[in-house]
Amino acid sequence: KGWLKLWLKSHFHPSFFRKAATAMAGQNEDFSVVRSIIEDKLHQEFYNVPTKDLPPRMQPRQLPNLQDAMKIDWDDWKSWEWMQPGWKGVKMHSQCVISADGSAEIRSVWK
Repeated sequence: KGWLKLWLKSHFHPSFFRKAATAMAGQNEDFSVVRSIIEDKLHQEFYNVPTKDLPPRMQPRQLPNLQDAMKIDWDDWKSWEWMQPGWKGVKMHSQCVISADGSAEIRSVWK
């Protein structure tokens, strides 16, 4: 967070901080004013700047492509031994209990 303070101090005139403090004094009612001022300053500084010249935190990240993800086997649960007919081990029993006030509660127990 220290780098943010340094960046703000180096890029904004002191009058900005007075405006921001005045806006923030209204219990965040004018937060949009502060945000718009910062957005305007960032737009003025970084508009038409090549991506490679942006600060590291502003550079786009290489996120994985969902189309490249391996195929998901949605039917794998059919091979689980405790889901097969005739399973003799413990089973979880779930109940939905409706209270007098109309609220619901899910209860479960292993038997």
